[in-house]
Amino acid sequence: MNWPTEIGNFLQKNGTVLLIRGEPGTGKTLFSLTLMKDLKNTILIAPRKVYQDIVRNYPWIDEEAKNRILIIDEKYDYETTHKFGNLFFLLPESFRLALNKIEEGSINTIILDSWYTLIEELKYKSIEEQERKDIYDPERFLLNLVKLSDLGVNLIINREGDKDDTLSYVADGVITLKKNIENGRLYRYLILDKLRGVGIKKSEYFFTLKNGMANILISHPFKHPKEIIDIPKKDIKIGYGVPSMVFDDILSFERGNTVLYDFEEYVPKIYHFITLMSTTANFLKNGIKSIILPPNDMDMNEIKYQIYLFNIHKYISNLRIIYPEKELEDFVVETNFYNLKRIIESMERCITEEDMNPLVIIGYDRLFNFLEEHQIMQLIDYMRNFVRKHGGLLIISGKMSNKAIKNFSAGLADIYLKFKNVNGDIIMYGIKPWTRVYHLSLSSEKGYPEIIKEEVL
Repeated sequence: MNWPTEIGNFLQKNGTVLLIRGEPGTGKTLFSLTLMKDLKNTILIAPRKVYQDIVRNYPWIDEEAKNRILIIDEKYDYETTHKFGNLFFLLPESFRLALNKIEEGSINTIILDSWYTLIEELKYKSIEEQERKDIYDPERFLLNLVKLSDLGVNLIINREGDKDDTLSYVADGVITLKKNIENGRLYRYLILDKLRGVGIKKSEYFFTLKNGMANILISHPFKHPKEIIDIPKKDIKIGYGVPSMVFDDILSFERGNTVLYDFEEYVPKIYHFITLMSTTANFLKNGIKSIILPPNDMDMNEIKYQIYLFNIHKYISNLRIIYPEKELEDFVVETNFYNLKRIIESMERCITEEDMNPLVIIGYDRLFNFLEEHQIMQLIDYMRNFVRKHGGLLIISGKMSNKAIKNFSAGLADIYLKFKNVNGDIIMYGIKPWTRVYHLSLSSEKGYPEIIKEEVL
């Protein structure tokens, strides 16, 4: 699991109690199991039924990990120790064995899964074994756990429900797991409610349970690459899908498609640039004409920077930028944006009869200051038919503040992808076709801009 700095720093402390809480189905058990797998210095204590469910449902739990799972009311051989005083004998045998391992230094953390199930098990045992009632009494059990943490033992406790109670007040750290439904699509996130002694710079993180393991999804800011390397080329061939270079493992673009990218207002513009320029760079490398009427957040300086980042200077003979101002670059076509006819003519002149399969990008939000709403719709509809006739790809993009144009474009689009900023994390999902939620992050490790996607399950 990728650990945020805040959690990593907290787990390095000694004698802490960390409460992981959440409603049923939020992923608490998988979160704890992944913790146990990653932190080799842990033992998990659970009721027999939970242990059986773990063994049955999670095949990635190997023998080494199984040996670190103890059943709370099972009888275990242990060695008497005086390090923990009388407290040692006031806990079930499973804890005594765990304390033996803490004393020998092989572990320092005990994970309990889950709190209410354990308490019910202890209540039953306190009735069944009257002579050991003190050991299984739930209230004494909590007090004894607090004493254990005072002696330097780390405790991680799973608990159902996300309301505050005695346990959440006693705990040094509280992490709440949540799940939410976004237009019929589930996504998960965690909240760092408190981590005593650790500064919390970011309080919410997305996480996924893909492949039956918990993985926290951490967004990384874009860093200029140390060395500029060409983005790999994907061939655009007749009879095959058209690569987007960003979403090819999720869906396929086809010739003649109209694609709508719906970027909400607070999505950082770098995601917008990389999404559009990745596709543009590949079209240019295939020697295919590409025409961009840039979105409002993409000015000429940004475009020049993206050309540099994607290392496509030698391919720009096939690039045309439709722009309302005069620029020195030959690829910029100065156009009167107050005149719809002039915009259409500028775009048509860029595509000759020989230019098959062109890419056309319309950043419609730039036109708000120049054209009426119905004129923008006219442009989109006209260019959709024009590009389709040439077997090309039309991408409509921008910050979707105008509902009428958004709904109009959505009706025309063959593919409709939505991008949102959720508490600082960027997510994407397909409306046409339907897809799950994907968490997005940025990378330049390979020497070119790249969007990293993680499916949120």
